[in-house]
Amino acid sequence: MKMKMYGGRVPDEAEGWRLKVELKDGEQKWLLFERCQAHTDDWVTYKIVADGRVERKANYWVVKNIKTGQQAYPADMELMKQHRSNLFKQVGALI
Repeated sequence: MKMKMYGGRVPDEAEGWRLKVELKDGEQKWLLFERCQAHTDDWVTYKIVADGRVERKANYWVVKNIKTGQQAYPADMELMKQHRSNLFKQVGALI
């Protein structure tokens, strides 16, 4: 049985998102976006988006304190580590 495919959803630039970098995981291109939190510059929200359709998750979220390194809501990073270890390593090196 074939797995269900999911599409990445690019965040809106008008909402403060900016493209940080394009990544490759095998043949699949991924986009890493970032946005500072409105209440503080210490916390940054990252969204990792599949460019096209992929099996499993196509959008991953992570929130990180850039001063302390603390991550909030790390569940998506754990899923990425399990299912897309190469992408996980690339993202980890960038954020």
